[in-house]
Order: sequence, then C-alpha cells, then structure tokens
Amino acid sequence: MKQYYTRFLTRTALLLALCVVVQQFKTVSQFITGPLVNLILLLAALAVGLGSGLCIAVLSPILAFLIAPSPVMQLMPQLIVLVAAGNAALVVCAWALRKQDKFFWLGFLLGAAAKVAVMAGGLQFVLLPLFGGVLNEKQVATVSTMFGVNQFITALIGGVLCAILWPLLRKVKGFVLQKA
Repeated sequence: MKQYYTRFLTRTALLLALCVVVQQFKTVSQFITGPLVNLILLLAALAVGLGSGLCIAVLSPILAFLIAPSPVMQLMPQLIVLVAAGNAALVVCAWALRKQDKFFWLGFLLGAAAKVAVMAGGLQFVLLPLFGGVLNEKQVATVSTMFGVNQFITALIGGVLCAILWPLLRKVKGFVLQKA
C-alpha cells in the first residue's frame, strides 16, 4: 500500500510540474496551452486516479498565477477559483465515464460542456456582478470569450488528443496506476 501512495504522489507531482511548464507558454496561444493542460488533466484522472486529476485541476491555476499571472488574472484573481472549478468538472466527467470501453470519449465531451458551464456561468452570474467593476468593457468581452467558447474548444481538443492517446497508453505496462 505504501508503494501505491508513493507512485500516486510521484506521478501526480510529475504531471502537475508538466502542467505548470506548459502553462508558461500561455502567451503563445490559448489554443496551444489549453488543449495540452486539458490533456494532462484527463490523463491524470484516467491513469493515476480521480484524486490526482483533482489535485492538478486545483493546484495548476494557483501555481500558474503565483509563477506568471496573466494580466486579466492580476486584475481579477478570483478567476482562479473558476479555472479550478472548471478543471475539476472536466476531470470528474472523464473519470466517471472511464470504464465505458467504446464510449469513454463521452466523458471528455461531457467534461468539456461541464467545464464551460461552470466557468462561463460562474463568470456571468457570480464574478462579474460581484467584482466586475475592476474590468472595462473590452476586458469583460475578452474574459467572457476566454471563459466561454475558447474553453469549450480547448477542452474538446484536449479530449480528442486524449481519445487518441489513451487507448495506446493504457496498454503500456505500468502506465495505469492501480491499487494493489
């Protein structure tokens, strides 16, 4: 049992580190960084477990903010909570449907929809009404796009990448962590 937890922590830490490294390229394009982050979240949930996926889902936006916050996050750090919640929704959906042999990809699709619902809904109905005064109209429009359609597209791309890679990776001996 001790060996399982050591492997769990090691794999989670490695995937979190990889996620943080990928996030450092966010200035290149949201459509490069986003799918890679979502791919890492999905692989963590499927290969290591729900706990790993949720740890990375919550810790990665916090670490990204602490290391190199985006200008929008500097103005409105409350967005970190939405990113974490959206990531968690993606992870939970993928993990819940992971055992559907032919339809495991439905977890990615539902996860993408859940992620955007949490993020766009939280932005429009909670954060903007409470804290939106710090953003001008152009920034509100930008953040709404970033947390709406862009999140859906990047989550779908990450899901497609995972749907391609997961069947191959789970055949690799030792790739999927299982409790003894």
